[in-house]
Amino acid sequence: MKVRSFVTTLVITLTVWLLSAPVISGCGSGQVSDSNTNSVENVRRDETEGVIAEEEEDSSAYASMSEIKKAVVEILGDNYWPDKQLTKEELEMETGITENMYEDYFAEKQSIATDIDTMIIIKAKEDYIAEVETMLNDYRENLMTKYRDRPQELGKVEASRIETVDNYVSFVQLGADTAAAAEAGDEEVIALCQQENERAVDIIEKTLLDQ
Repeated sequence: MKVRSFVTTLVITLTVWLLSAPVISGCGSGQVSDSNTNSVENVRRDETEGVIAEEEEDSSAYASMSEIKKAVVEILGDNYWPDKQLTKEELEMETGITENMYEDYFAEKQSIATDIDTMIIIKAKEDYIAEVETMLNDYRENLMTKYRDRPQELGKVEASRIETVDNYVSFVQLGADTAAAAEAGDEEVIALCQQENERAVDIIEKTLLDQ
């Protein structure tokens, strides 16, 4: 009897254990699955937040147009003569560059019609960088034709520079007062203006890349 009773108890115990095992196993499996899901979600969330943060950082990676102008003026001082900012319509009229080609722009020239000091900076959209470069080169060529009979102004145009830093395309045609240089000849005018344009281009590049 004792043996039979023991066997019966053992069978019942084993049966209960077998029936309850899947439930216990199921709970354990569910907990592991939930934990892995949270980990993946957390990683994805962290990665997403990292991408957003990187995009925000990229959006402010470069200096503003006002900061670029300020840097140029600080370098050139009184030799920075442009004082009239062009509207989008005036920019298009001058260069052919339309609003859909850029994200931002700065365009300033001298308000006195007889002087041609100019600085244009275009933050071109990715698909329009090459086109903006071409249009600024065409603009420069048109100025050379326009001023071919005015040596002092022509020297400034010949010394002008077009420089591209990432998607920023700059046209600088500076030089300020070239009267003294003109007395020494056209080459002196060009050399003086090249020097001023080089200073401007260098600080534009430095201001953009140092941010």
